Amino acid sequence: MTGSFLAIGECMVELADAGDGLYRRGFAGDTFNTAWYARRLLPPEWCVSYASAIGTDAISLEMRDFFEAQGIETSALREVEDRTVGLYMISLDKGERSFSYWRNQSAAKTLADDPAWLAATLSRHDVLYFSGITLAILTPQARLRLCNAIRAARADGAMVAFDTNLRPRLWEDTATMQDGMRLGASVADVILP
Repeated sequence: MTGSFLAIGECMVELADAGDGLYRRGFAGDTFNTAWYARRLLPPEWCVSYASAIGTDAISLEMRDFFEAQGIETSALREVEDRTVGLYMISLDKGERSFSYWRNQSAAKTLADDPAWLAATLSRHDVLYFSGITLAILTPQARLRLCNAIRAARADGAMVAFDTNLRPRLWEDTATMQDGMRLGASVADVILP
């Protein structure tokens, strides 16, 4: 059996505490991590892709190269001038992890800003996967645009999975967060609370 799996969201530069004041750099994010595992678990005949927006700077292009090296197809990445990718840093204190984020210039925040690109990208896949973080980083209008495009792809036969992955700090307020979760769930076949 062949198929196509598309994860939609934001991959970020990850800086992880390596000790002695040094940090190890990598690339990670909730939906990207799922794509990474999907590539390892699905049969080789399946195409695993990642949909997002990245910049045109060196770190964005390095991220694209990393995806490809991991076997993740990158034609669903849209390049945005004058943007880059987000960054987060993991700090350790007595074994407990805490996170600091820098994503104001993240191109992924614009991933639903081009309706034609969005519709064409989502329409080519058997399985679509997105998360609450995917929705939380978007403006309310872009959130609705993304969910409408997902709804259209689902009507054309795609199976849709929504991982709530709730991060209250990313949302404008509790009511908007609740509306966003309901919106995401309303376009999904599978909801992962």
